[in-house]
Amino acid sequence: MRKVIALILLASPMCYAAENVSSKSNAAATAPAVKSKSAFPHLHWQSADNKNNLDIGGALRANYRYEDWGSSNYRNPPHLRFDAFRIDASGNYQDAFFDAGFWLQDRRKYAIDRAYIGYHLNQHADIQLGAPFKPFGLMPYPQFGWSYGIPFYLGFGVNAGLGAKYQYHSSDWTFDAAYYPRMMPAGVRYAPDVGSYNDLKNTNAGAQRLQQNEKRDQVNLRLAREFQQGNWRNELGASLAASRLYNQATGDNGSFWAAGLHTLVNHDPWHLSGQIIRYSYSAKGPSGADNSTILMGGNGLTPSYLIPAQATTASLNLARDVALDWGPVQKLRFYNDYSVLWKDANGGSDSKMNTLGVQVFALPVMLWVDLTWAQNVNPWGGAENATGWTSTQSAGSNKWYFRTNVNIGYYF
Repeated sequence: MRKVIALILLASPMCYAAENVSSKSNAAATAPAVKSKSAFPHLHWQSADNKNNLDIGGALRANYRYEDWGSSNYRNPPHLRFDAFRIDASGNYQDAFFDAGFWLQDRRKYAIDRAYIGYHLNQHADIQLGAPFKPFGLMPYPQFGWSYGIPFYLGFGVNAGLGAKYQYHSSDWTFDAAYYPRMMPAGVRYAPDVGSYNDLKNTNAGAQRLQQNEKRDQVNLRLAREFQQGNWRNELGASLAASRLYNQATGDNGSFWAAGLHTLVNHDPWHLSGQIIRYSYSAKGPSGADNSTILMGGNGLTPSYLIPAQATTASLNLARDVALDWGPVQKLRFYNDYSVLWKDANGGSDSKMNTLGVQVFALPVMLWVDLTWAQNVNPWGGAENATGWTSTQSAGSNKWYFRTNVNIGYYF
């Protein structure tokens, strides 16, 4: 099965579904100012010469969720809960620009998914300073559905760092080079990343206590080529990332690297995306630490968890759009997102996840209905599956868990 998926990903021409409306965030301000084409009723100001503008928008969202494992708070009864309130702000002043997104989330958590200022060096190149997205693989979202797939939980999606990014874009090519001396502070992370037990939120004192690693001096490179012919819009790309893996307990430096290929194919109304990523951590933890696992976490919205130090992950996502004229509903997008994690460690069962669903476009309201099945995936199974990413066995190991998630949001 591993070989079959890898061959599909490598053989497919690639392109990403370019939407007039982003499903979860505003596009980064990486082009000269143009008149706003947003379908959302956000605040927009623009100068008469089109060189200066300001956009302020966001979203208010709620979840209705059912989870079929006994320890879930969403099991009996399933109920509607606040999900997030988001503020997005972006703008241009001559050749300078900025872009930022702030989240107020459930359980009194907050996060920043990106926050940077930039400057257009010329019509093809710009530089971003602050907390820009890390350029790697499918960007910024590695799936079509609401529920994130396995690559996101490994740090390969919607992930920002503190540093600088250079971006070159022409009609066919995009090249990104970025340097991040430090990662996003754990308390404001939107996406999970490597973290120390002392810094992360929502940890446990068992196997995680001796995990004291953090990435430093990370370098990311991403190259993508677009191919357009007739109604086909395709993209093929490759990514590299590397960093020091500093251990707070020993003061020693290990290493991290990752390499990936991604593919995007668009032929309306069909959209296909996929990627395959190989990563490796070489940690130098204190005596007694298990260097075959790495601690991941964020702002505490979900529990921190261990992942295998060496593994390969892949995803394959398919979507089809259906145009409609049902009152406020303009379009439905049916999708299926599949992802897998193949672990190097002996005795480690594969992790698998599949999400089947539909996205409803009734702008400014959008709704997702996700039906997700997962095996050996930490967020599915809760405490029963707390070791699902690693080779350690738990009560939920090798079991399939199911979750229904309905997310409805008003975007402005």
